[in-house]
Amino acid sequence: MNLFSIQKNFNTKTKCIRHLEQVRWDGERVCPHCENRQVYPRSGRKFYYHCNNCNRDFTVLYGTIFEGTKLSLPKWFMLIGMMLNARKGISAMEIHRHLGVTYKTAWYSAMRVRCAMVDQADMLEGIVEMDEAYIGGKPRKRNIRIPDNKAALSNLTLEKDKPKRGRGTKKIGVVGIVEREGKKRVSLEIPNRINGKEMLRLLRKYVNEEKAIMITDGANFYDKFDKEIQHLIINHKERYVDGIIHTNTIEGFWSIIKNGIRGEYHVLSKKYLPFYLAEFSYKYNRRSKEGKLTAFEDTIENAVSDDKCLVEYKPKGDVHEIAYGKKSREEMVSERLFELLRIENPTKNQEKETDYYYDLFMAYEEKAKNKRKQKKKSLYKDGGIIHCHKMLGYANELGITPNIKEHDSIAECSDCGYEFSYDSRKSHLQWECPKCKALHYL
Repeated sequence: MNLFSIQKNFNTKTKCIRHLEQVRWDGERVCPHCENRQVYPRSGRKFYYHCNNCNRDFTVLYGTIFEGTKLSLPKWFMLIGMMLNARKGISAMEIHRHLGVTYKTAWYSAMRVRCAMVDQADMLEGIVEMDEAYIGGKPRKRNIRIPDNKAALSNLTLEKDKPKRGRGTKKIGVVGIVEREGKKRVSLEIPNRINGKEMLRLLRKYVNEEKAIMITDGANFYDKFDKEIQHLIINHKERYVDGIIHTNTIEGFWSIIKNGIRGEYHVLSKKYLPFYLAEFSYKYNRRSKEGKLTAFEDTIENAVSDDKCLVEYKPKGDVHEIAYGKKSREEMVSERLFELLRIENPTKNQEKETDYYYDLFMAYEEKAKNKRKQKKKSLYKDGGIIHCHKMLGYANELGITPNIKEHDSIAECSDCGYEFSYDSRKSHLQWECPKCKALHYL
């Protein structure tokens, strides 16, 4: 929605309140304190309602990003429209100049809107690209002054040594997963560390492994993907595009983020970076023609349905949990265990705590391993045989050569559990397990 339409439809507080009531309650008012539906308009107080059950007054703004604000609602609606239309973001100083508010109010209001943009998207499917980026500015050249009468041979070696970039620096690592076709969505997260285990966790969290093909670069922490999903690799040392195998989609998204930070925000703190990333991903997921038409209504709906995440200019809780959801028990155990293992001279209590968390960690690992085995066995049908049409048809449609041949089938021995592939054209009545030599009939 453009700014002219927002100014025309929501130029008064009454229009804004009525629209918020329609979006939040849809004609049936509900008390936000006790969820009672027997509420009545409060006499003498405009826009207020009274609940007979808990005997409390409330408005439609209670528990939303608009609660307790002194900024007029028409300006709030104008701010949301400005942020949605700015593809690479809008700074608080620019909001301050356009809306005629202080810089502090502009920053706080924009951050509240970003909280409403925290979007829990569905699982990604189809061709999916995954890559990591490092945010934190470019390294600067050293200012080395050498006298005119001194040989500068040592300086020649310094010119050749380029400053380190990306992995191994103090920059913030961000992992992104983008869907190339279909809804063309993107999911972002700032992991605690970038390694194989974290990448595997993000894969299971954001990608539907049964309906997706993953494309990554040749980084070694993607090696474990081969056991989880159909995995294609593009080696950037040799080429950047090999047919449909490339990561240019996610690279293009990284350029939007970095250009936005460099051109609009200039400086960001690590603490609030998840909110800015949520804004970029929210607008990217609604960049289509249909998405742009519903982006304003989606943001208003999120603004009145979600609890406010900032109180007195500070996050209500952990920023990572607000942006990406609460951590699971397994993640908290693994994080605490790695913290204890990094202690050089632990005390006796810390050693006991380490043993306790290690046992929990191993128990969770064993549970996850058994779960993966059950998931794998559930793919097999009728005596342990399934024709590999699952990824084959999709791969042929995309012009990809899969790891499984067209006439191959996967078999699992019910005696020893050994898995192997065989040519279904040659085996019509029975097949033999290569490990235990047991015969199984079709």
